[in-house]
Amino acid sequence: MKIAITADLHLRNSGEHPERYNALQNIFEQTTAESIEHLIIAGDLFDKDFHDYSEFEALCKKYSKLQLHIIPGNHDPNISGKRIVGNNIQIYTAPTVIEIDSTTLLFIPYEEKVSLGEKIAEKEVQIVGKNWILVAHGDFYEGVKEQNPQEPGVYMPISRKDLDRFNPRIVLLGHSHQPLSQGKVHFPGSPCGLGINDKGKRSFLVYDTSDENIFPRVVNTDILFFDESFIIVPADNELDFLQQEIKKRIEFWNIDPSDYAKVRVRVKAVGYATDRGTIQAALKQGFEKFKYFNDEGPMIDELSVSLDHQLAAIAEQTTKLIDELDWAFGGDEPTKDQVKIAALSIIYKD
Repeated sequence: MKIAITADLHLRNSGEHPERYNALQNIFEQTTAESIEHLIIAGDLFDKDFHDYSEFEALCKKYSKLQLHIIPGNHDPNISGKRIVGNNIQIYTAPTVIEIDSTTLLFIPYEEKVSLGEKIAEKEVQIVGKNWILVAHGDFYEGVKEQNPQEPGVYMPISRKDLDRFNPRIVLLGHSHQPLSQGKVHFPGSPCGLGINDKGKRSFLVYDTSDENIFPRVVNTDILFFDESFIIVPADNELDFLQQEIKKRIEFWNIDPSDYAKVRVRVKAVGYATDRGTIQAALKQGFEKFKYFNDEGPMIDELSVSLDHQLAAIAEQTTKLIDELDWAFGGDEPTKDQVKIAALSIIYKD
């Protein structure tokens, strides 16, 4: 048997955000076509302070053979079976252990000011010795403190110590809008981008109970967000380098030309150039097939001009050395691009 998993749809009414309902419907269509009978929604099904559930109920009714298992997230803590009605809808408002096809699942709804470890302990006697799966809404606290940049801070975390103690087979978490897998911990991510921070193709997860494999399925969404930032270093070939880099970035998106109309991109150049106008023109030309997020156009506010050839040579060699280092630090360590920008600021004494 296969079980589908998604989270963080942040539904409002379809007049405000039809793309979010369309993404959910696409998940329903794919699961139905694959004869998947169970769909887990790991929190934040609805957006904050939204309480009109009629459209969601009507959509679920159309796919009555699909059983929905829902936990409240930090944005929809008040949803319950008393508020949302449907024969195929089950909402878990308290930690609950269930069995699906001989697979043990522990559902833990979001709760403020507690850790997932504390809530798992309350159900330990029901899961001890079993090959069980955790479904919750929160953060995986392993050095990465802010999985969701739109909501700084730590939300109902689970730690490596908790994983070692309770030993779940798989952990399925909502809250991070970006899909992410770290060992046995999996965030399906939002199936529809909610803004520029939700970059790239969207997906949901499928868990196969027969072989215990978990894998993504692409969601056919109405909008695809991308955010591209380019660090410019003054050089004779700076324009050629930028044009090549633009091409690489677009190829890395891995989208079909038929989906170009869905793209909303933010484009930014930072650093130092010999000609700001040439850089801006190259960005416009490179992304001319796409619409900009909020119609912003290429941003070069943080791009300065430098004609000092000696400093340019120093900057070029410095950035090359930075590229050669291993940047798989994780946690709160700076990214490679952050180090490059800091180095350029020192070289050019900003």
